Amino acid sequence: MLLSTAYLPPIAYFQKIQAADTFSIEKHEHFVKQTYRNRCRIYGTNGVQDLSIPLVNTHEKILISEKQIAYKENWQHQHWRSIESAYRNSPYFIYYADELQPFYETKHEFLFEYNTELLKTLLRLLKMKNEIRFTEEFEKEVTNDHRNSISPKESSSSGSKPYTQVFSDKHGFQANLSIIDLLFNKGPEATEFLKI
Repeated sequence: MLLSTAYLPPIAYFQKIQAADTFSIEKHEHFVKQTYRNRCRIYGTNGVQDLSIPLVNTHEKILISEKQIAYKENWQHQHWRSIESAYRNSPYFIYYADELQPFYETKHEFLFEYNTELLKTLLRLLKMKNEIRFTEEFEKEVTNDHRNSISPKESSSSGSKPYTQVFSDKHGFQANLSIIDLLFNKGPEATEFLKI
């Protein structure tokens, strides 16, 4: 199975990982805008909120593994403040915050590297033992290709079981948000909820 790199990926991304024996992340594609490659969705007090990592703009097409993160604005502080505001009242925020906060204090040069380290941490917190593999060249045709099927443009709720969210009494259940929504709300039960 093949996935793209993603920032705090949505629940559907982890459902694919859990259902697969092995998975790889495409390392040789060109960066694609308006995807989960540099954005995620969380559930804040005003509903669904998008967080996007700013990137260094280049006019030429560039490989995803070479795409640099921009630090002109303090996006790390803004993202962590948004995450804390959205989830500090969730049942398990206190248990996982210390594992995730360093990603908002340490600077990484490349988006791909940042996403990979974050993914390793999330897999560990979910107690998923899947090994991350990477493509050695751009894969044109692959069985089980999910590089573009998991997208913020699609409001996918496929296979997502409802669970109690911090603001669900205010805005109702919001499906397929970032995996941190499930992790902060369900804790050790999160992996069970990933089963399709």
